[in-house]
Amino acid sequence: MCSPTENDEFNAMIECAELAGKTVERLRLSRTELGGQELHLEFTDGTAFSLSVEPSTMRSAQLVFQSEGQIETIRNYEE
Repeated sequence: MCSPTENDEFNAMIECAELAGKTVERLRLSRTELGGQELHLEFTDGTAFSLSVEPSTMRSAQLVFQSEGQIETIRNYEE
């Protein structure tokens, strides 16, 4: 599970232990509609992870499974 590693909101880091050891098949970086950035990693096991950084105080990320054009959310990581 992705979880903050420190309690200080200014120095908080999110660690996503379930991503360790996965092999990246594709990496994409794009702009979001709100002017932020999105990092999207697709793994060789069919899962994908996306991280959005918006110009605000909220962060969000998702681990999803992609198959034949369908996307199933495995876990949402939101503050």
